[in-house]
Amino acid sequence: MWSSDACTNYKCCKTEMCILRDTEAATCLSNKSVSINGETTTKNYSYNQLFNSDNQKTAMYDKITADIAKWLKGNFSALPWFDSLVITAFRPGSVIVEYTVQVLDSINVTQLEGIANTLNGTKLVTRGLVTIDVPEDQPVAIGSNPTINCTTREDLGSVKWVLTDTQNKTTPITNGSQATLSRTGMTDTVQLQNIAGSWKGLFTCEYSKEPILHIASEMLDVADLPDIRAISDPQFPDCSDSKPKILLKFECTIKVNTENYTVSWNSSDFQDLRSKPSEIKGDFIQYKAEATVNCPEMSNIELVKVTCAFTNNRAKVGMNKRDVTLVIPIIQSHSNYCSADSPWPKAKSSYTAVLDCDSSAVGQKSRNCTGSQWRIIISNCVNLGLYDIYTDVQEIGKGLGYIRENADRLFSSLKTITTTDTSINSYANIDISVGILKQMNDVSLNQSHQWNNTIMPNFVSTISNVLNDTDAWHQRQEATSLSTDYLETIESVIKNSNLSSMNQSSVNVHLMTCNSSNCSPFNVSVETETETEKDVVVVAYKNLADILPKTLNNVPFDSGNTILSVTVVNSTSVALKMTFEGIQRLRDHEMFCVYWNETEWSREGCSWGGASNPTSCDCTHNSTFTILMSKHPVTLPYMEPLTYVCLGVSIVSLVLCILIEFLVWDTVVKSNISNFRHIALVNICTWLLFAYCAFLGTAEPEKTPPNWCLILTVVKHYCFLTVFFWTLCLSFLLLHQLIFVFEQLRKKVYLAFSITLGYVCPLVCVVVTFVHFESGGVGKYYSNKTCWLTYDSGIKGSIFAFIFPVGTIVIINMFALFVVITKIVTPAVSEAKARDEKAVVKGIIKTIVFLSPILGITWIFGFLVFMLDLTLKPYAQIVNYAFTILNSLQGFFILLTNCFGEKKVREALLKRFRAKLSVHSKSDYSTKVTSVIKKN
Repeated sequence: MWSSDACTNYKCCKTEMCILRDTEAATCLSNKSVSINGETTTKNYSYNQLFNSDNQKTAMYDKITADIAKWLKGNFSALPWFDSLVITAFRPGSVIVEYTVQVLDSINVTQLEGIANTLNGTKLVTRGLVTIDVPEDQPVAIGSNPTINCTTREDLGSVKWVLTDTQNKTTPITNGSQATLSRTGMTDTVQLQNIAGSWKGLFTCEYSKEPILHIASEMLDVADLPDIRAISDPQFPDCSDSKPKILLKFECTIKVNTENYTVSWNSSDFQDLRSKPSEIKGDFIQYKAEATVNCPEMSNIELVKVTCAFTNNRAKVGMNKRDVTLVIPIIQSHSNYCSADSPWPKAKSSYTAVLDCDSSAVGQKSRNCTGSQWRIIISNCVNLGLYDIYTDVQEIGKGLGYIRENADRLFSSLKTITTTDTSINSYANIDISVGILKQMNDVSLNQSHQWNNTIMPNFVSTISNVLNDTDAWHQRQEATSLSTDYLETIESVIKNSNLSSMNQSSVNVHLMTCNSSNCSPFNVSVETETETEKDVVVVAYKNLADILPKTLNNVPFDSGNTILSVTVVNSTSVALKMTFEGIQRLRDHEMFCVYWNETEWSREGCSWGGASNPTSCDCTHNSTFTILMSKHPVTLPYMEPLTYVCLGVSIVSLVLCILIEFLVWDTVVKSNISNFRHIALVNICTWLLFAYCAFLGTAEPEKTPPNWCLILTVVKHYCFLTVFFWTLCLSFLLLHQLIFVFEQLRKKVYLAFSITLGYVCPLVCVVVTFVHFESGGVGKYYSNKTCWLTYDSGIKGSIFAFIFPVGTIVIINMFALFVVITKIVTPAVSEAKARDEKAVVKGIIKTIVFLSPILGITWIFGFLVFMLDLTLKPYAQIVNYAFTILNSLQGFFILLTNCFGEKKVREALLKRFRAKLSVHSKSDYSTKVTSVIKKN
């Protein structure tokens, strides 16, 4: 074969026909010969001895060159078949000698290593010990599967493959989507699959045994085909306005490259289709054509098609042609269309108009026309910088390069673009940013590479930046899919990382490594299957809650602001205890600890800390977690119908009670004490009746006019307070009777006291509350959702203007009841020890049963309802049902205990009915006697 020094490229050295360099003598070599390029550093001479300040050869140059050549030959001539050694250049650095050694036949690698080690500061590159084979039929077509083999004469260790492209950029070749590296015996192989044009270049296999590098190189020529972007002008020829002809222009744009394509245009719809001169604009070349739409002749044609095809005739085998077909809808007189909306052209219904992005982005914007209405604009415009990064990552993914060598550059560029360019806040740019991160991690996994601390600051900034504008995520229906990819990618990156003591925070993301027992500030503790502590990586997201769906089993929920992703390194069985700070849980709203299971939120393996610990979650697996709050409070089944039925019974009972009091008043009211008691009873029944009616009037708050909602709230507030203040009057009466046995209450004093306490005090409470809370302001004094007083949190809200007085009165009433019971239990002096204990117990029970409804003691359950959250099951449910039944039936219980249960009232009522019955009987008897007399 021809020597490599004589040939213009290494490939022709193996052929009989070769273009030789004019400056070199043609040398015919054995095809087993070895060429060695070397450089050796010698400290015996200085560079100034060889070259002067103008870098011209000195007088000593030839002598020193001969001495160095003699010295080198003395070492290399020990090789069998040694032929020649030629010094080719000198470089500064003491003196670095570059030279070429020719050996006419195979050499012993071990012997060559010995020579190199003898010559300190020597590096050698051999050609000939490795044979490289590439496909003979070149150029190969894109999409083909060429194989490159390198075979060594002896074991030279592991191989490194590199590709030097047409831009003279050298890139390592790795396992990727288009390249598979393998070794069989002494042969190393690169198997390419479905290749792209980026594989065009010089393939080199390198075997390194310091200080010697054994290489072989060959060119792989690829007949590339371009990516084509096609468009017509106009996009929708308009034949609806009686135009006879329309000039239609077509453009097919490709990126400028060195290939010489044959471009052809074809259409069965146009006879006059003609190509026009191409134009170069920046990095792109536009191929053009024209045709005429003859509207009268095409009146029944809905669309036309035009195809532009690019053929690369250099491809010997395989795909040599790529084309794009333009579908061009014609707007006819009968067509529906969307009117032009600058910059969008008039468009035919059921079709999509497209526009190129501006110069700072790659891609197109599209807008569908449905009926006669434009739909939303779908932008696929991708930032140029992001597109370049995406292209670089794709190339690495194909097998061109190592991710570890490019990671810092790629992450830094990604962070810079997403930080400084506001155009990142679009769905297309967020989508490609997530895609870049996902593909980088996939490549990293494929190359068995782990991320470390160096890339994390840029990584955290990037994943934070894409969360800046949550509205951009919702520009497409695929938002859930994108957010899932986002979370899965971050989780995969963390699992593929080897981090140490990392605490990196950005605007929307905080990433931190910690141990399983202490993960401040996230309040996360971890229990694993072993007692040894594990490394934990916690990522807190802000804004992500606004992107992920707020539903659990298709039921809407409110979520907290924070989402935590917890990963326990090297552990499969974990128990996580997490606290979500800053969550404002609404009363009676159940919380759900959930994790994202790729498609939706799930509660599996997670439990909530309950109302006593509402921000706590326990889970048994790694994942992305948050806490969701129900949009609606917990509801109790059948509570509403039960309430209304009981209220109906009470209203009827209270009306009966008032009627009975009216009927028996003269009979039962014989003393001041009975007068006072029945006055209190009538007032309690009357105001309780009004309160119940007002309550029923707000049964559907959403349908109640705002003014009426306010009025009825005031009415309920006053009526219920009046009821309780009158029960207080009754309690004072009982206490006075029991404590001041021999001192009688004067009627005027009691009536004045009762009227003041029963009417004026509740009125003052209501007026002061009304004025204090912005004169009855909605959301302040009352809620238009409940038509009742408001509750904010703690002891805030107008509801406490009801709770405090009612609570105080109930406590006093309970004290009065206690005094009565004590009086029953304590025997009189005359009774000594002769009292029947059963009678005492019976008396106590009777007192409690008879006095509890009229004194409002059952409202004690109301305070328990207020204190117990409905999520505290089953206690809160039991208390709520008890409160509802007992208090909505309060009127019924008053009727039973204070009307039918009182002996004097029963007797007076029976006496009155007997009197009426007797009068009625006498009247019937007189009528019969008169009738008999008349007949006779």
